[in-house]
Amino acid sequence: EFELYFQPKVDLLSLQVVGAEALIRWHRAGYGMVPPDVFIPLAEESGLITKISQWVAKQAIEACKSWHNLGLQHITVAINLSEVDFRRGNLPQKLLNYLSDAQLAPHYLELELTESMIIDDVSHVQRQIQQLHAKGVSLAIDDFGTGYSNLGYLSKFNVSSLKIDQSFIKNLDESEHDYHIVKAIIQMGQSLGIAIVAEGIENDVVAQKLKKLNCQFGQGYLWSKPLNNDEFIA
Repeated sequence: EFELYFQPKVDLLSLQVVGAEALIRWHRAGYGMVPPDVFIPLAEESGLITKISQWVAKQAIEACKSWHNLGLQHITVAINLSEVDFRRGNLPQKLLNYLSDAQLAPHYLELELTESMIIDDVSHVQRQIQQLHAKGVSLAIDDFGTGYSNLGYLSKFNVSSLKIDQSFIKNLDESEHDYHIVKAIIQMGQSLGIAIVAEGIENDVVAQKLKKLNCQFGQGYLWSKPLNNDEFIA
């Protein structure tokens, strides 16, 4: 009953779709849509999240390869991972096997982790992330700005992009406080050579402000809600 949806990631300068974040959806028979924030925590508690994440990774990688086969060779795909996914220590081999089976180059895959996940178990996660990074897989920090202020992990984990949490983006055109936080994150990213993605962009005023601040990428309803694969391709 699971299905993957894809939310486009857009280059704010060219307005071209450059990638997509894979998001799981559950259409439960006889019930309707079960929200991810309901079933994902239950999956983590029960340990089932590992199998779900593996399914998501395999499907997302195969979908990305299918986009390339249609001529959309520049598009990348991002998947969200939980701390539980790293516990067995075999995550790198699983992901590299899926990439090999689909014949997709590793640099088209991006892993999205939260700050808290990295801080809580640095050595355990770091070893596996470094293995994947060595093969070309990239790492993004999701919901950036809502967690820790110790930024030492950015270099330790070879972070390639930061996704600014939508709570800062939503009121960017009204809140001077949020504006300065976003500006500081973008400037920090520039100085460290880390790409910045703004999440939750809903109107063009916010998109233009982010563009003036030299934010490279955005996601949000201004361009598209998450779509099933056929809609995303179209």
